[in-house]
Amino acid sequence: MRARGVVFVGPEQAELEDYDVSAENLGPHEALVESEYSIISAGTEGSFFTNLMPKTPPIYRAQPIIYPARTGYGHLGTVLATGSEVKNINPGDRILTFSRHGSIVQANTARFALQVPSDIDGRLAIFTRMAGVAISAVRSSSVQAGDRVAIIGMGLVGNFAAQLFQLAGAEVIAFDISEMRLHQAQACGIEKVFNSREVDPIAVVRDWVGSSDDRGGANIGVEAIGGESSLVAQAVEMCGRHGEVILLGSPRAPFPGDLTPMLARIHLLAIRMIGALEWTFPISENTERARVTIEGNYRQIMRWIHDRRLIVDPLLTHVLSPEACQEAYFGLAHQKDEYIGVVFDWSRIR
Repeated sequence: MRARGVVFVGPEQAELEDYDVSAENLGPHEALVESEYSIISAGTEGSFFTNLMPKTPPIYRAQPIIYPARTGYGHLGTVLATGSEVKNINPGDRILTFSRHGSIVQANTARFALQVPSDIDGRLAIFTRMAGVAISAVRSSSVQAGDRVAIIGMGLVGNFAAQLFQLAGAEVIAFDISEMRLHQAQACGIEKVFNSREVDPIAVVRDWVGSSDDRGGANIGVEAIGGESSLVAQAVEMCGRHGEVILLGSPRAPFPGDLTPMLARIHLLAIRMIGALEWTFPISENTERARVTIEGNYRQIMRWIHDRRLIVDPLLTHVLSPEACQEAYFGLAHQKDEYIGVVFDWSRIR
């Protein structure tokens, strides 16, 4: 059967392409899924759209992007058929997977496939994918009830991190330079928000915790933007003795300068710096190697979204036809005050 999907044909050029899918060609662990919604990652997918990824540090093992390049991040749809080795998933099931942006996809269920309740709005359920990234900050930290947590960046990932730290019993203060994102944060229940262009974030945090000198600060500082690596140094300055700095955003852009003040603070105040990449956790719940898994995280997040304990509605800024894919990616890359939570509605092209 014929399907349509998003493809990058060049830097900052997104369009739809036609392709063929067939139940007869499924791999043993694949499912054929008719798409309902898919969500864009402004960070990971955006770095491919703007051609930033090949310019990242060598540790990323990034290769030059070969166009046309297919992309995807979070996908929700209904199963049409399954491969011979697929377990616990049947035609008619509604599932969340890490599949490409396409009207019908061949989803790798061996990697990840989460059942989605029939009574949850798919436009909200798809945000489980982004909150699944954010929860890594909580899982990587040693947060305790009553801890003070300062978060830099109120995009999707930063906002969800703030909400999740509050669900864990922490008190949260948040910073961004976008008034729209700060208003969205407040609409999601994050009360203490500040515009970093109007205040000194470090001074605000120290005043918030009642510190009388420059050695005080939050228990946890979260850098949730990525790209702008200079903000990591700011997160360190926000933390007090025995604090934790959580790198939730992926550092990509160069940061020339003197690192000694940051390193001295880490050294003298016994601050820990922790990478919170989602993929450091095993995916499947069927493991004896770890208490925390990606599948378990997503299952919990889906319940919280379903029960309205994790707030999504204010973050959904655009539900677009996939035919507007160029608008979607360009907006996320260059109109950050307007485009934040962007979802493709695949029913609009059928």
